[in-house]
Amino acid sequence: MKKWIPIVVIMIVALVLSACGGGAPTTAPEATRQPAESKPAAQPTQPPAQQPAAVDSPTAAPEAFKLDNVTAGLGELNSYKATFSMTFEGKEDGQPKTGTMAFAEEFVKDPPAKRTVITGMGAMFGGDTGTPTPGQPAGIESIEVGGKQYSKMGDICTQITAESGPQANTMLDPNSIIGGVRGARRVGNETVNGVPTVHYKLDVSGLETLGYLNGDGDVWVADPGNYVVKYTFQATGTDKFFGSGSNTDGTIKWDYEVTDINQPINIQPPADCGGAAEDIPMMADAQDQAAMGGMSTYSTPSTFEDVVAFYEKEMKAKGWTETDGSGMSAEGMSMKSYTKDGRTVQLIITADSSSNKTSVMITEEKK
Repeated sequence: MKKWIPIVVIMIVALVLSACGGGAPTTAPEATRQPAESKPAAQPTQPPAQQPAAVDSPTAAPEAFKLDNVTAGLGELNSYKATFSMTFEGKEDGQPKTGTMAFAEEFVKDPPAKRTVITGMGAMFGGDTGTPTPGQPAGIESIEVGGKQYSKMGDICTQITAESGPQANTMLDPNSIIGGVRGARRVGNETVNGVPTVHYKLDVSGLETLGYLNGDGDVWVADPGNYVVKYTFQATGTDKFFGSGSNTDGTIKWDYEVTDINQPINIQPPADCGGAAEDIPMMADAQDQAAMGGMSTYSTPSTFEDVVAFYEKEMKAKGWTETDGSGMSAEGMSMKSYTKDGRTVQLIITADSSSNKTSVMITEEKK
């Protein structure tokens, strides 16, 4: 969509040229020793009419300002919260059609942490409207903190070791949808969300050739900072982002806003994500943890033999009793079942020769 969204910011550059001036020189002794026509000071001063016309021209055209990435400056902030929503309301094949996709992001540079929540993903494909159902998860959540990345969707929660620290706007960057800023008109200076900004009116005339009419948009750019603090846009026409077919007509709206800039933000890992119950032991070097319902998995660089020996010792120490006749062992694989207080745990340990790691899967059932 960004190919058809001309989002521009114009900055007016004034050319101020200093005129060179001077009066006729006073008579000097050397004036009697050389011809008058050879004296530089005797030449007349250039009249004002011959000065460059751009000096005081009130009709000078403003110079276009180019901002390729609306979020680039966010990486320089200590912290922020950002929200971005896209909504559509209209008709598809003559029937009412609505859809919303939104994301909210919290970011802290030091110590590095980031939380992103996306809702309304189904609306992208003609499905749900993006409105959370009471008692149901609101969407997809990703949290990066403490060198771990947690992902939650419904009752599925996974945890992996983060290969690098969190970056500003990497999971769903609005710049990839709304593009840069081009062709707007400066309105003036305003303070938005506590940030000094320059307000621009977007030039949306080019949308008409693409079937979008009545376009209207504004953008507020941090000054200094060169990142977008607020961005609003709406247009009517044929929309394919939230519609499943080409016969979708209505109004699309985009709203992007950055708040809580350089303010304290507390981001914590989700509870009960990527780990078994407290009385079920796990290797100290556990990696790539994941959990879904009553099942937990992880991998460890420890050898297969060391992991088997660990669970034979630690499950007993935690009060678990091995179920007679439930175990099975083969080369590179061990399966055992344990019981405790009406609970049953199935433990499967597998050696992975390709990665030189050992995989552990723990399944718990309660009566």
